[in-house]
Amino acid sequence: MPICVWQSGRWEEVSAQKQVAEREVYSAKHRHEQMQAELARLGMELTLCQNELSRIRQDVENARLRADRAQHQLAAAATSRAEAETESGRLATELVQLRGSIQAEQNELAAGRAELAGLNERLAAAEAVASRLMEERGELERREGALRQQEAAIGEEAAGLVKQSEELAQQLESLRSEKVRLETRQRELEQEWESGRTRVTQMEDRLRMGRQTLQEVREQRSHAEVERARNDSDRQHLRETCMTEVNAQPEDLIATETAFISGEELAIAETNYREMKERIESMGAVNMMALEEYNECEQRFTFLTRERDDLLQSIADTQQAITELDLVSREKFELAFNSINHNFSEAFHTIFGGGTAEMRLTELDSSGDAGIDVVASPPGKRLQNILLLSGGEKAMTALALLIAIFRYQPSPFCILDEVDAPLDEANVGRFTRLVGEMSGQTQFIIVTHNRKTMETGSVLYGVTMQEPGVSKLVSVRWEGDEAPSKKHREAAAASAA
Repeated sequence: MPICVWQSGRWEEVSAQKQVAEREVYSAKHRHEQMQAELARLGMELTLCQNELSRIRQDVENARLRADRAQHQLAAAATSRAEAETESGRLATELVQLRGSIQAEQNELAAGRAELAGLNERLAAAEAVASRLMEERGELERREGALRQQEAAIGEEAAGLVKQSEELAQQLESLRSEKVRLETRQRELEQEWESGRTRVTQMEDRLRMGRQTLQEVREQRSHAEVERARNDSDRQHLRETCMTEVNAQPEDLIATETAFISGEELAIAETNYREMKERIESMGAVNMMALEEYNECEQRFTFLTRERDDLLQSIADTQQAITELDLVSREKFELAFNSINHNFSEAFHTIFGGGTAEMRLTELDSSGDAGIDVVASPPGKRLQNILLLSGGEKAMTALALLIAIFRYQPSPFCILDEVDAPLDEANVGRFTRLVGEMSGQTQFIIVTHNRKTMETGSVLYGVTMQEPGVSKLVSVRWEGDEAPSKKHREAAAASAA
């Protein structure tokens, strides 16, 4: 059975590998087809670029012909000008016309030269594009060759996997037949084991009954031995009692005694004897140290009573102190709560530019303490729990509460880690103004990426990496005689951000 399970798992693994290989073959074929399509597209683009290059060259040749024609016309105009100078008086009007035509030809020549320069630039760009396309075509041909080799290798691997799968299929068939034979043998062995278990159960029942009978016989034997030992002990005790009290053997007393006490009288006498003996033994020996023990116990009782009274008094004093501490702490808590609540409302109104916020005490819990709920109403919203606000509103409300606490009991230092991240520009301005107002009593250390917050600080620290893997600390101090201007502050904050 375990061998069959392992081979089945091996067959599933080979099947999975075969499927992965087939998927890779399909993927390679698909990539090959894509490469072929891309190669055809690049060939078409190359053809178009070559056609464009031919057209540009034709345009350049036409421009050159026009330039030559313009130069010939210029030479003819110069000749006409020479003739016109000899006949200046008669051909003055014609000279003016020729000058105009010469100027036009010169303008046309300049335009042709500019067009020729533009065509030359387009020709250079087209040649660069053509060379780049040729390089890409060569790269695609190399990649196509590599893909063909990979496809051939994958085909060989697939053929090997098919052959291996056929061998595994034959092994699986033989293992299945072996599994059927083993299952048949298992059923036969299970039937034999079931019949043997039935016989074992019957034998165990018989053995249990025999053990129970043997245990009963052993208990009866034990009781008989105990009874016999008790009788022997009683007989020996009677013999010793007779020898001690009467100084005679029981056999001699039985021989000399003519009449015996009846059983009831003997039982009553035995009972009276045992009661008297127990009373004497219960009295015990006389204790000569009883008075000293009584005095020690009395002193101990007096000491413990005094200690108990001291403990009760200490407990009462402690309870009174706890009551006084609870009263004082409740008064201080109410004072601090009211003051912080008032400051919280003012800070919330300042940060949000309106709205209301307050803290409320919840009902007492099982320990007798009350919790605190924060409810806020930003401008344009109804009063609700802080958990129902947006992320930015939660951050601003938390800042208002923090500022309220610091106003009630300022701290020398306060570290804020990216508290202005969810705030917009207007709210960042309100936040920085509040921090500036409170910086007279508390030194604020703010971790931020906001340039506006950086501009309001006195000292700016940043970490930069001038070289790969090497960090460097950079600091800028805004205050002092050499403090930078506002423009420099904004530039430094922008570079730090």
